[in-house]
Amino acid sequence: MIATRLFARATCVFALIGAGVAAQAAAPTAADLAKAIESGDFAAYQTSADAWLAERSAGAADQAALLERIADPGFRLVLDQRALIAACGADKLGAFAKADASNRAVLGWLLAETAALDLLLEGAVPLQPAARDRNELRLSVGTLEILARIVAADADAKAGLPLRLALATSLAPPGTGAPGAGHSGPVDPVARYNHFKAAHAAGELVPSFPNLSVWELQKVVQSGASNEDLTWGREMVRSFRPDLLTDEMVVNSTSFVWRRNAPPRFYPFKSMKDVLAGGGKCGPRSSWSVFICQACGVPAIGVGQPAHACVAYKSANPLLEPQPGSAWKVGFGRGWHVSKLENMSGPEFLEAVAERARAKEFSQIEHLRWLAAALPDPTRAAAVRDVVTAIRGSLGKTATDLTASLKPEEAEADPGVKAVAGGSVAAKPEAADVAKPAGPIVAKAGVIEVPAAALAETGGQISWGGQFPNVLVHADPLGGRQIHFQAHMQSQWADYAVDVPAEGDYEVMMTASCINDDQVLEVVAAGAEPVKVAIPLTYGLWGEAPPVVIHLAKGVQTIRVQTPVNDPKRGISLRRFVLKPKA
Repeated sequence: MIATRLFARATCVFALIGAGVAAQAAAPTAADLAKAIESGDFAAYQTSADAWLAERSAGAADQAALLERIADPGFRLVLDQRALIAACGADKLGAFAKADASNRAVLGWLLAETAALDLLLEGAVPLQPAARDRNELRLSVGTLEILARIVAADADAKAGLPLRLALATSLAPPGTGAPGAGHSGPVDPVARYNHFKAAHAAGELVPSFPNLSVWELQKVVQSGASNEDLTWGREMVRSFRPDLLTDEMVVNSTSFVWRRNAPPRFYPFKSMKDVLAGGGKCGPRSSWSVFICQACGVPAIGVGQPAHACVAYKSANPLLEPQPGSAWKVGFGRGWHVSKLENMSGPEFLEAVAERARAKEFSQIEHLRWLAAALPDPTRAAAVRDVVTAIRGSLGKTATDLTASLKPEEAEADPGVKAVAGGSVAAKPEAADVAKPAGPIVAKAGVIEVPAAALAETGGQISWGGQFPNVLVHADPLGGRQIHFQAHMQSQWADYAVDVPAEGDYEVMMTASCINDDQVLEVVAAGAEPVKVAIPLTYGLWGEAPPVVIHLAKGVQTIRVQTPVNDPKRGISLRRFVLKPKA
């Protein structure tokens, strides 16, 4: 059966191989490949491929000729096949083929698809330049076992983004990155593949996600968090601070993680919710940074620095600060010059990812390396490697500031500590981004429903530079707008003009979100004493606060919602509140 499929799909390719070639080394055929798959004997096929590749490349004496050769469809397919066999080991690949019919089926598909082989092999190439120079491309048959399971579960996994996602999940199953705080234990790779495929289809991931390479996708899907935590993380950002989705800067949510020893209620961490609500120092904060980026589809890696841990992430816009010009940024610590990640120094990492980002040249270089490994003549192999050196030498380098970092001031202390201790610091005022209502908000059936962004005025007193003396107004991904009471402000308030239909006691019911315990808003009517509204810990999702009662006079008046004065809170988002006559 496999032979029939391979003949049907590969006849045209192998016809290209044989056309106009002197018949000295036998061209590998679809029948030969099918026989190797059915029998599990790949050694003979690899030997045949080596001889044929050596003969077909014998006339390619310079860079242009070699590049033309590896671009030839027939030559490239056999070169990829040979590279896969060598990376896995002929004996181990044979054992994989013999183990199960589904394994033979996935090999029958994969070994006939140059595009899929290119993506898999290039995605598996080591990041470290020295390992690449030694051609240390290795593939575990465990990767193929996962791929076989994903392809069997989802026919979409053979093309496009689903293929890249399937390959990334196979190469870097969940948990293969640093587990970090809140590690949940083993996650099934097929479930992880389905998780991100569904999240992308639902529009929950950042816009750059479908453009990621297989290697970059590995730095998303390998998260050690549970799929449930990943889902919650995305929803938390969309509910609590949707502005962080602008420029895909979800990494800035690291500022939410209170730099302290987490209370016993939250520690030991059982999930990433505990990390966010409980807080932690550099280790948990680094884990959070990596987690929230990956949850939203942003590649991220934990970074080690002297006596510190922080994060590296791929920016959607390389020109953004810090390190403009580099797609990968380091944040919440010092710069690249003192960083360690992926078994490399920070500058080595930047050089490696920059070369990898040159997709065309990267592919040429690796295919030439695989060709050199297949050639029995050391002199010819060395000549091919010289071409590799020439191509690498022609690639320009991007200059960037290796000492810069995103929010380095937050590496050692929570900004709230400075806010409370340091008092007010001047900041540039910014007007609330909202159109004021044309008139007071009126009741419907006696109930006044007030959208949080329908404010008449807003103001407040800042604690430190970078804050704004008012509440922030953000677009709600579900439609409309919401407001955010900033963390660590000395005071902030929003006023609403309402038309009360009748004097009496009214219940105030708020739809709000927060990420820490003991968060409070106050509601003030007609100069009366503030009434405290306890905002329950919702872990950043929308929830209903327990109702409180205020007395309202009839007619148009101002209702103020505020944070307690001189009692800085840690950030509260408000979607709406309702004034309902008390029964």
